[in-house]
Amino acid sequence: MSRPTVSNFIAAVAGAALSVSAGSVQASTSGSSGASLARTIQASVQSVLQKSSPAIVRVEADDELGKVAGTGFFADAAGTIYTLASVVGDGLSIQVTQGDRKLPARLLAKDSRSGVALIKVEEGGVTPFLPMGNCQELQTAAPLVVLGYPYDHSLSPSFGLIAGFDRKSQGKFFTTTHIRANIPVQRGQGGSPVLDLEGRVVGLLVSGFEQGSGCYVLPIRAAEKVRTDLARFGEVRHGWAGVTVQEVPLSVQGSRMMIDVVDPTGPAAGKFLHGDVILQVGDIVVREPEDALDASYFLTAGDNVEVRVARGEEILTIPFTPGEHPSDRQGDLQALGPGSLLAP
Repeated sequence: MSRPTVSNFIAAVAGAALSVSAGSVQASTSGSSGASLARTIQASVQSVLQKSSPAIVRVEADDELGKVAGTGFFADAAGTIYTLASVVGDGLSIQVTQGDRKLPARLLAKDSRSGVALIKVEEGGVTPFLPMGNCQELQTAAPLVVLGYPYDHSLSPSFGLIAGFDRKSQGKFFTTTHIRANIPVQRGQGGSPVLDLEGRVVGLLVSGFEQGSGCYVLPIRAAEKVRTDLARFGEVRHGWAGVTVQEVPLSVQGSRMMIDVVDPTGPAAGKFLHGDVILQVGDIVVREPEDALDASYFLTAGDNVEVRVARGEEILTIPFTPGEHPSDRQGDLQALGPGSLLAP
């Protein structure tokens, strides 16, 4: 018997909805549909848990503030692990628990813009790892599974749906769009993989709401930018454009994002002008001011990117090479989250 898939799940949901709306279906039939839906969800989550659990680890670290703990997962066969920067602390002493094994790990990188940390175990040979999914295909109401280590308990699943895609929370802007999910989570699950029903990672659990009623998830695409930079350059290289922008009341070509000031010492000098309306940066279409945050996050210092702007009556495509952020502005590049998921 094949395991339930996303298609099975959606079909079950649709079947249950139809049975409720038809009105002519007897209560016993509705009850049967509800039980069938519950069994489908249970089987799907159990399947994801079973095949994913070997690649998920508990992460513990000691720093100057004491012991911290969270969850992580292997991203490749060489022992590279995704977790959160807040889980590893200052990275002086990190230990990973994989099943019955406790393995030392070292810190590879911490990224202040995403809140992601990459660590690595040197022992244990080839490691199982989780496949990466396409977070750009996700839509509201899509089902997700979180697998993590709450408190001192064993690996535990949580299930829920995508509630939305947010650029800000409680008045603060994220450095890139985050997935808001109505999945109950607990302390110790920070850094957990968030998976679709095929067992593919679509994000990292970064923060939870009050009373564990939901969570925010960093899309895996944003985390992979950190790992890719590290592999290419040995460090994370977020790009800097050297412009300030402002929102204009009337859109131009669908965008309300205008360049206000161009830093004469920055990489945009001589390329862009005050009054240019940004339409697209790389593959990111710009319509609202928040779109610029997404576009900025995915810039890599030294990598060429095409930027489309409206300049008067013209539409221009300008090749652009971002620079590195000045050291005196690094403090502005902090990931924002509404809550902590660290073990107490």
